[in-house]
Amino acid sequence: MKNLELGHLNIPKPELERFSFTHDIQTRLYLQYSEIIERTDIGKQAFSKIESDPRVIGLEGHMISKGSSASIFEPTVLAMWFLWAINEFGQKVAEENLNTFLDTNETPVINTLWVLGIEVDETIHLANGLCITPISEMPSSREKEFYLRYSLDATGHQLPKPRAAITYVTSVSRSDKDNDPSSAFEKDKVFWDSSKLLYDLSLALNAIEDTSCIPYFSTAYTLPEMPVGVFGGSGGGAPLYDIIGRKVTKVTADKTDEINSVLLSLLDMPEKEKAQYSRVLSRLSQAKRREQIEDKILDLGIALEMALLEDNKNNQQLSLSFRLRGSWLISSDDTERLSIYRQLRDIYNYRSQVAHGGVLCGNDERKIRAVRESFPGLTLISERIVRRLICEEKPDWSKLLLGIT
Repeated sequence: MKNLELGHLNIPKPELERFSFTHDIQTRLYLQYSEIIERTDIGKQAFSKIESDPRVIGLEGHMISKGSSASIFEPTVLAMWFLWAINEFGQKVAEENLNTFLDTNETPVINTLWVLGIEVDETIHLANGLCITPISEMPSSREKEFYLRYSLDATGHQLPKPRAAITYVTSVSRSDKDNDPSSAFEKDKVFWDSSKLLYDLSLALNAIEDTSCIPYFSTAYTLPEMPVGVFGGSGGGAPLYDIIGRKVTKVTADKTDEINSVLLSLLDMPEKEKAQYSRVLSRLSQAKRREQIEDKILDLGIALEMALLEDNKNNQQLSLSFRLRGSWLISSDDTERLSIYRQLRDIYNYRSQVAHGGVLCGNDERKIRAVRESFPGLTLISERIVRRLICEEKPDWSKLLLGIT
């Protein structure tokens, strides 16, 4: 133990700790079962059974993949998993899954994108095999344990953590002796293609009413009952985002058709158009996640300008085109059209004030409070416009504004 500085009463002064030494679930299980393997009869018998299996011997020197990560094969790790699986699922299930793992070169995995901003009570099954899965139904992992842990930041607020993940179940090549990344990419193309789908869905969710979603951590897990599970280590990657925010929306199964419509339309777009709407959705998400009303209005206006004014080169007519196009695009009658027209006028004016002067409403707090109160309604209009442009054929603006069908 290091010597601590003493105070005037010779009482040690505790120092600020730079690192946390609490073992996570993966480390605790590894330590627990490695001791069982080394020191108990049941552990030694399990290891002897595993080590002497010709199929196990044939895996010597191989890398065992679970998609986003791989680790060198170790009979000890497989034996630890085997004992854990017997304890969790019973002898029969553990034996069957061990044989499946050793007899085939395909490992079923859950390709996973942990996300911020949404939660679900139960798994929502969407198009193309994608799911939104609650954290409670995800396999045990160090990520799940950390996200479930209650932790506060320096201000006493709960740290934003994922409460759900976007998932896709597929298979990867179990082992590769050469560990050739390019070869693995070709063999596991479905896995890597599904990784793109996970991000596409996270973007599409931002077009849904009152919903904002951003990727947090990308990884993969073996199915809970399959080797080598939590004993196989982990790996993944996290994109960098400027705006995290604390907003969380509960997504329910009655939104399935709407989510699928946006997702499939986004996937069907030419690459250039998809890139455009990916940026629109990202800005829309930021508008919903930010705290300062000036920043929220700026992002909302930018998102709509990218969506509505892509082809409009006449700077003097931008404001008019912005209002006319948006209001005619989603209104069903004259009364609604006028209301939307006025709301879009407000968005454009507010955005211009912040963008060109850095101040909203002349810094009049009463007027700023009114903008803040109106923002949910402005967002609702914006979401409708973006969904309409993504899900339906792009309109001929001239014909639309002239009422020509």
